[in-house]
Amino acid sequence: MKFELKDFQTDSARCILDELDEARVAASKAKLQAVVLSAPTGSGKTITTAAVIDWTFGGADGIAARPDTTFLWLSDSPELNQQSKSKLLAACDHVPFHRLVTVDSESFDEERLAPGHVYFINTQLLGKDKLLTKGGDKKHFTFWQTVANTIAAAPENFILIIDEAHRGAGVSEKARKPIMQKFITGSEVDGLPAVPLVLGMSATPQRFTELLGTSQRTQRPVHISPDMVRQSGLLKDLIVVTTNKEESVQSDLTHLQSAAARWKHYRERWDSYCTKEKEKEIVKPVLVVQVQDGTENTLTATPLHDVVTVIQRETGPLAVNEIVHCFQDKEEIQYGGCIIRRMDASRIQDSSDVKVVLFKTALTTGWDCPRAEVMMSFRRSVDATTIAQLVGRMIRTPLARRIESDEALNVVELFLPHYDTDNLENVLSALRNPEAHDGTPTHVTTKAVEYSRNPAFADVFEHLSTLKTYSVNRAPKMSDIKRALRLSGMLMQEGIAENADEQMRLKFTDKLSSLGSGYAKEVKEWSQTVREGGEVEVDVTSVAIGPMNVTGRKTTRMLLSEENIDQLYEEAGRMLASGEGLHRTYWKRFQDKAKPNETKLELFAIIRQGATLPALEKLAEAEFKKLWEAHKGAIAKLPAGEKTRFQQLVLASGKAVEHEWELPDRIVEKPGKHVWKDHLFVSDKGDFEADLNGWEKAFMKWTQAQGDFVCWLRNLPRRDWAFCVPYENGGEKPFYPDFLIVRKKGKGYVVDILEPHDDTRLDTWAKVKGLAKFADEHEVSFGRLMVGRKVGDALEVVDVADHKIREKARKMGAPADLQSLFDLL
Repeated sequence: MKFELKDFQTDSARCILDELDEARVAASKAKLQAVVLSAPTGSGKTITTAAVIDWTFGGADGIAARPDTTFLWLSDSPELNQQSKSKLLAACDHVPFHRLVTVDSESFDEERLAPGHVYFINTQLLGKDKLLTKGGDKKHFTFWQTVANTIAAAPENFILIIDEAHRGAGVSEKARKPIMQKFITGSEVDGLPAVPLVLGMSATPQRFTELLGTSQRTQRPVHISPDMVRQSGLLKDLIVVTTNKEESVQSDLTHLQSAAARWKHYRERWDSYCTKEKEKEIVKPVLVVQVQDGTENTLTATPLHDVVTVIQRETGPLAVNEIVHCFQDKEEIQYGGCIIRRMDASRIQDSSDVKVVLFKTALTTGWDCPRAEVMMSFRRSVDATTIAQLVGRMIRTPLARRIESDEALNVVELFLPHYDTDNLENVLSALRNPEAHDGTPTHVTTKAVEYSRNPAFADVFEHLSTLKTYSVNRAPKMSDIKRALRLSGMLMQEGIAENADEQMRLKFTDKLSSLGSGYAKEVKEWSQTVREGGEVEVDVTSVAIGPMNVTGRKTTRMLLSEENIDQLYEEAGRMLASGEGLHRTYWKRFQDKAKPNETKLELFAIIRQGATLPALEKLAEAEFKKLWEAHKGAIAKLPAGEKTRFQQLVLASGKAVEHEWELPDRIVEKPGKHVWKDHLFVSDKGDFEADLNGWEKAFMKWTQAQGDFVCWLRNLPRRDWAFCVPYENGGEKPFYPDFLIVRKKGKGYVVDILEPHDDTRLDTWAKVKGLAKFADEHEVSFGRLMVGRKVGDALEVVDVADHKIREKARKMGAPADLQSLFDLL
């Protein structure tokens, strides 16, 4: 692939290929198969499928190439197909332009689809009255005959991709489903057999199961969970929806003006961020404006002249190509003194000049535009489903990662002046539900406030940056071998340590060689296992013809075929560190050119020994730490995008990771009813709004009344920046104490942790026990580590930093034990 996939995308693509390998075998025996990739909006289903195609044609680490495979990509619309085709061309190494073929109804007339090609077709071309399906004097083959001939030639090498994840605009369920099902169940009248191998892309498994109907087809599911997508940083964190409180008041142009102002705000922020972080390209946000339908004589019921005038009042004059439209029936229009040219939805993302897009419904499909930061809709609430689908296309992050220093850049804003509370809830319900057909795993709110660092506490922030916090389960787990190889490779690529990759591979291959030498002395029949050619032990049974009696059994050995040896060798590579090529490094270093297979078998035999991988993991963990410590200073100076890639490796250990506490420049949070002073993050007015419950408010007032109090932080759980303490309770979990309190101590500061205790929560004892362990390692850097509760009107606080209480806390094993700490007061 030409660019780096997210780990969950790589794993999913490999899983699909594994399922396809098994499905091919079944398909060759006339058993119908369906591999179903289901994933929420924004997970990159098309890119994952692109990797499947690319690795099928060209192979990859541990993946054998099958260049004679033919793919047919079926979707609902030509716009979707064009977008998918463009993505494959941009992403794939082994899919050149001339092998990406869009089926054309006028000129396409082939006996069968060619091996090594990807064909794109949409259901709109396959109706009964269409040229592709009618045949005639000028055509030798209908498209159904072409597909049938392709299946007959090599059923295990023809894969139909059904893009069920997106729905084409203007394509009815009544029209699309029967056409797609013809491929699935076959059509006797058209001479089309059921396609043996189907790869489905869907938002949910249920949707694809509905499409399969009652067909007897084995389903092989591959699922990408919302959590995988959330952790990857591919999606924005928050959708902020603004509606009109009173529908009777015509305020849509006022909302539009606010939307344009917010667009300008985001444009300036992105420009500042990208310049500071030295991004290769400046992110240029897009404002999308959804207008109403028109009549036979009217383009739209929305006053476009006023729309353009209001937008330009905020944005300044818009030049040609800076404002475009996606109306299907017009090319160039002119309103508000602007020439507005038509642009296909699929081109918007890569057209960096575009600032404003006008559309009706065309953007709900065929559109993937991470630059879209703000949307305003003039449409009525009857379009709730359309709005939900549309927003699902807007939530992708422009840089394919979360922005940690400025949470406002992880937000999408949506203005819906014609939606009342009830209709808005229909939209929000769809958006909040990642299991729904077009749901998205992104948080949704009707209002949010941006809070910047409080300038009065600049020296406090400097002190907080010296403290340690933890990250728990913030990235998918990766083996230590793979982490070490990735780290060394990235250090080499960034020019930080040019020999790091070579040296890391030498250490691993030295260890493998050393283990192999030991096994050669200890393991019985080692030389027979790894000698050139290799052997496999088999049972031979003799059976007498007639009575069919067993007349004898014996054990013998058979030579392994070349292909079998290569399979074992590639399997060794996957077991070591899939995708990193360490098995090839070993073979190149130690191969005997006269007996090349012997080294492959030797490596496989080494990997099969139970002690090998634990020994390598232990070495890898130590080497990763050494390499990180040696170069973390240089890594910290990298631009945010590159630094994030390194940080993900640290977080992927599968264990709690200690690191410096980095607070962002800005945070975004829902507003609260109560206004608080002296918070570390404040609005333009110097306030922080938060809804605290009864005992939380009591504890905050008690804290603020103390003479050495300076300021405080509401520790918002599960934010990237949130202060975290690991604890054990059926596995390692993150604990986010509610408050951090800064007090004056001499000429400096001391930080207290405060967790108001709710007696109804059964995991508080485990969190307190985790806090005790944290105190063992970090008590010098902190003040009081407090757990408090409210009994009647009285506040009770235990300080886990106290050695007596800490000792008691370490011995807790159940919720009831927590009371013993308060008994010490």
